Amino acid sequence: MLSACASTPPATLYATSASRPTASASAPPPASTEQLSTRYAKGERNFDGLKLQGAALSGAGLSAASFRGADLRGADLRNATLEASDLSEADLSGAHLEGATLTNALLRGARLERASASDVVLWTADLTGAVLDGARLDRANLQHAELSEAKLRSASLKTALLETAVLRAADLSGANLSMSTLPDADLEGAKLIGANLTQADLGRAHLKGADLSAAVLCRTNLQGTTPEKASWKGARYGKGTQFPPGFDPAAHGATYDACCDAKDYESACAWRAPEL
Repeated sequence: MLSACASTPPATLYATSASRPTASASAPPPASTEQLSTRYAKGERNFDGLKLQGAALSGAGLSAASFRGADLRGADLRNATLEASDLSEADLSGAHLEGATLTNALLRGARLERASASDVVLWTADLTGAVLDGARLDRANLQHAELSEAKLRSASLKTALLETAVLRAADLSGANLSMSTLPDADLEGAKLIGANLTQADLGRAHLKGADLSAAVLCRTNLQGTTPEKASWKGARYGKGTQFPPGFDPAAHGATYDACCDAKDYESACAWRAPEL
């Protein structure tokens, strides 16, 4: 039983019947937010193919609904509840999801480029293959989330919670993960090229095949990891960077940079998110 749980993606492990795709509805998708709210209140849950670009849905309760392939570009979903909803392949580019609750939601292959999602709750959510380039996910709760092969290039995840998150082969190049927590996260094969990991907690993270070339590692916790299995070429570290005992970062291509030891080390190290 334990081995089965260990090999099962978190979002699948905690999935309920409400999080699975629903049967296609016979009626066409709602053409307005008012129609959507009315039909949801009457018990309808299938809104696959919905086209409500820029929809005003702040604070809406839309749990256990299906929005597969929906066009919600630029939608206002601040503080909305979409717990256990299916947004696979949905387009949420530029959407506002600040404070939204998407616990156990399915967002496989969803597009969230440049979405504003600070304080969003994506606990145990499945974002396999999702595109979040340039998204703002500061303080997001992504604990136990599935993010394998997701693209988070130049995304901002400052102080985000990523405990035990699965980020296998995810692309976090140029992402800002300063002060984020990733204990026990699975980063096998992940790209963290040029990422800002200042004061991040990667204790016991799985780093086999991870690429941290040119990453900023000021005061980063890497205790309990296997750094010799990752790439560190050009990564910058300081006296406060915590590597496992016996690991020599310089021998693996990393560079000691006194900027990490400055009082205002973030300014001193002059890290900037790359333009997409």
